[in-house]
Formats: sequence, C-alpha cells, structure tokens
Amino acid sequence: METRSETEKILGQGPITINRIRLGLTILYFLSIAMGYKRSTFLQNTLYIIGTSVMVLYVTYSFLKNRFGTGVSPLLAKVFIIVDVFVLCLVMVGATSEDVKLSSNIIKQVVLYTINVIYIIYAGLLLSPRFVYMVGFSTVLAQTLVVVNAAHTGVMFSEDSQLSITPGYASMSEQITKMLFLFTVSFIVVAVIKIFIRLKNVEEEKSQAMEKSRIDLEEGKIRMTESAVSLRENSKKLKDFSEDLSEVVSSHAASFEQISSTMEEFSAQTEQSANKVYDQFGKIENLLGESRNLNTLIDRISGHSSDLDKNMEIVLDAGKAVSQFVDGLRTSLESLGSSFRSVGEVNQIMSDVADRTNLLSLNASIEAARAGVAGRGFAVVATEVSKLAESSSENADRISKIINESTKYVQDGQKSAHTASEKVREQDNLFLNFLESFKQLNQLLNEQKIVNDRFLNSLASLRNLSSDIETASKEQSVGASAIMTSVSSLQSSMESLLHKSEMLSETIKTLEMEAQILASQG
Repeated sequence: METRSETEKILGQGPITINRIRLGLTILYFLSIAMGYKRSTFLQNTLYIIGTSVMVLYVTYSFLKNRFGTGVSPLLAKVFIIVDVFVLCLVMVGATSEDVKLSSNIIKQVVLYTINVIYIIYAGLLLSPRFVYMVGFSTVLAQTLVVVNAAHTGVMFSEDSQLSITPGYASMSEQITKMLFLFTVSFIVVAVIKIFIRLKNVEEEKSQAMEKSRIDLEEGKIRMTESAVSLRENSKKLKDFSEDLSEVVSSHAASFEQISSTMEEFSAQTEQSANKVYDQFGKIENLLGESRNLNTLIDRISGHSSDLDKNMEIVLDAGKAVSQFVDGLRTSLESLGSSFRSVGEVNQIMSDVADRTNLLSLNASIEAARAGVAGRGFAVVATEVSKLAESSSENADRISKIINESTKYVQDGQKSAHTASEKVREQDNLFLNFLESFKQLNQLLNEQKIVNDRFLNSLASLRNLSSDIETASKEQSVGASAIMTSVSSLQSSMESLLHKSEMLSETIKTLEMEAQILASQG
C-alpha cells in the first residue's frame, strides 16, 4: 500500500510538472511579447496577449488546485494541454491572417514550432500513449491550419533555396518536414512512455515483491520472536522434563534390577510349567488311547446287544408259538373232557340197559319157572340174558371206572395245560420286559457311544490345546530368555540414557540462554 501511494504520488507529479512548464512558457510569452512589441502589429500583439492571458487563467487555477486542493485530475490536465495547442493555433492563425511577409515569418519561426514539440513532450508526462498521439495529431492539424491560412493570406511556396528565405515566400517541403517531425516526436515520446510504463510496472512489481518480502520479514520476525518465546518456554519445560527424566531413569534403573530378578524367577516357573504341561500332555495321550479302546469295546457290546436283541425277538416269537400251542392243547383237553362226559352218559345208558336186561332176565326166569318144562329154553335164554346183563354191567362198571380215571387224567392235563399256558404267558411277559430292557440297554449303549465320541473329541481338543500350551510354554521360555537379554540391554541403555540426560540438561541450559538472547533481540 505504501509503495502504491508512492507510485500514485509520482503519477500525480505529471500535471504539476506540466503546469510548471506551462507557467514558464507563459512568462517567456510575456517577455517575448514585450521584446517584440514594436516589431509586431497591433493584431499580433493583441492575439499574443489574449492567448497568454488565457493560459495565465488555467495556469493559476491548476496552481491553486495543486497547492491547496486535491490536485488537477488527469482528465482536466489533458483538457488544458489541448487548450494549449488550441490557443497556440489561434494565435498563429491570427498572426498569419494580416500581412504576407509577416505570415511567412510566422510559419518559418522556429520558436512557435518548438512550442508544439514542447506540448507533445509534456503530454508524455501523463504517461498515456493514446493521449500523446492525440496531442501530436492536434499539433500537426494546427500547423496545417496555420500553413493553409498563410497560403490563403498570400504566402507563396517555392523550393528555391534563395527564394524560400525571401519575405512572402516559404518552402512547402520544410512545412511538411515539420509536420512529419511532429509525428516522429510523438512516436518517440510514446516509445519513451512505454519504456517508462514498463519500468513503472517492473518497479511496482519490485515494490510489491519488496512489500511482500517486508511483510514476510515482519511476519518472520514476529514468528521468530514468538518462536524465541516459545523456545524459551519449551526449553524450561524441556529442562523440567530432563530433570524428571533423570529422576525416572534413576528410579527405573533400580526397577530394572528388580525386573531382572523377577524375570529369572518367571523363567524358572515357565520352565516348570512347561514340564507339567508336557506330563499332562502324555497323560492325555494315554487317556485318549484308553478312550479309543473303550469306544471299540462299546462298539462290540453294541454289536452283541443288537444280536441278542434279534435272538430275543426270535425267542419271543417261539414263546408266542408255544403259548399258542399250549392254548390249543388246553382247548383239545377241554374238548376231550367234554367227550369223556359224553362217554359217561353212554356208559350210564349201558348200565341202565344192563339193569333192564337183568330185570328182563329175572322176569323171564320167573315166567320160565311158571311155564315149567315148556319154559326151559326160555329159561336158558333168560340165563344167558342174565349173564349178558351181568357182563354188560361189569363192562359198564369197568368203562365207568376207566372213564373216571381218564376224566381225572384229562382234568389233570387241563390243569397242567392251564398252568403251562399261564407260565408261558408269564414267560412272554418276562421276555417282553427282557426285550424292552435290551432295547433300553441298546439305546443307552448308543447314547454311551455318542457321549464317548464327544469325550474323544473333547480329549482330542484338549490334546491339541495341551500341544498348543506346550508350544506356547516353549515359546514363552524362549521369550523370557529374550526378555532377560532385552532387560539387560535396556538396563545398559538406561545407564547410557542417564548419562545422555545429564548432557541434555547442559544443552538445555545453553539453549535457554540462547533463547533469552534471541527474545531480547526480537
């Protein structure tokens, strides 16, 4: 911002410088009017005085504006330069309108021509190439109007060197050269302006870079001051930390000795645990082998139980057949008893027949006795019938006795068959209970087999776990040895760290002093 203000001040000096040059030209104009007053005509002097007076007005305005105000704006400064060219053009046109000789002297006059060059040059102080071109074109146009007006007044143009210097004559090539020179001056001034503008831009870039560098430097200085303060604070904290570290390291050195002894005990316990785990692993291996034998035995028992179950079913089927046979025998004996009862009834009928036959024989004997000799044959028949009746009665008694004995035997057989049937039924029930027990036993054996399989799986898992524990114990033992080595190395490192901590404390003191010096310089 400060560099930009300086650039704006430099650009603001353009209108002020132009006004100062214009003031100088005004003074020169008045001096020139005073010195050439007698040589000039009244019209020329009047035009000179009017033009110069007009210049005095805006010179005074610009001076007051620059001195006590905010300064002349660039636009107004450009307007005043155009007015300069216009006033000079009017003065020269008026001067070339009265007399031919005077007109030829006016267009040949170097001073008036040089004033146009001055206008082009100080137009460049506004650093506007387009405006310089416009002023150059305006001066050429004004010079053309003056030459045309002089020609209209009667000035003759000739390229003869002797004639062209004669009053009333002028050289056209000289006038054209002057106009071209004005264009050339405009181009030169524009080129210089562009160089100045590039230099200004470069200078502004440098100024901006310097301003940025200054700001960065200020910020860096602030950061450096803050860093110095922070460094001093951190050095104090680091010093406190170093002291605490020294105390901690000292206490840890003793702790590491205790850790070392503890690790030795831990290593011994780890080795002892590894041996116990190894023994446990061996016992689990033996138990696993016995469990496998038990599983094989259970499989064999289960097979025999299945065979026995099948045999029991066969025996049960045979028992059912025997029971059916005994039931049939009992039924047959009952039928036989019924038949014997029927035979008894027949025997009773035969006994009745014998009794009646005997009675008939008795009656026949009685009738034969009554008949006497005539009834002897009938008596023989009666005797035979009586014998037959007696024989039938005896046979009936024998048959009755046999039937009674057979009936008794049949009844005993029925009782035995009934008893056998009940025993067979009891045997069937026992076989059914026995078969159910065998089924339950077979089911229990299957469950025992499942449990044993689970037990085997658990033992296998326990074996794997014991193997892992054994491996871990070995690794732990190796790790404990490594830890012992590390503890020993760490103990040595702690002693070295304690020494370096003391060196760090000395370095921190030096750093704290340097931070204080840096903070005081900031």
